[in-house]
Amino acid sequence: MEVKNHKRWAEIKKSLDYASEVRKKMISLSAILTVAILRKQADEGISNADLALKAQVSEKHIIDLTEDDNVPSIEVLIKLALALNMEFEIK
Repeated sequence: MEVKNHKRWAEIKKSLDYASEVRKKMISLSAILTVAILRKQADEGISNADLALKAQVSEKHIIDLTEDDNVPSIEVLIKLALALNMEFEIK
């Protein structure tokens, strides 16, 4: 599975003039988590169906991660990361 290149954060940020700084930071964090999840999924060769089953989310949630205009919920991202045995460090 290949992880597609997404728009750069700077490009997306320009279109978010309406969003608060907190919302922009949430979107930025979601983007970082999404890329890490998709890379880990690809590295381990896990199918969307298998990951969805393990994370207890719909397969559509995983497919949606590759859409440029979709910002997944933090709950879905955490479920996916936990299903992939990913660790987080908050600084």
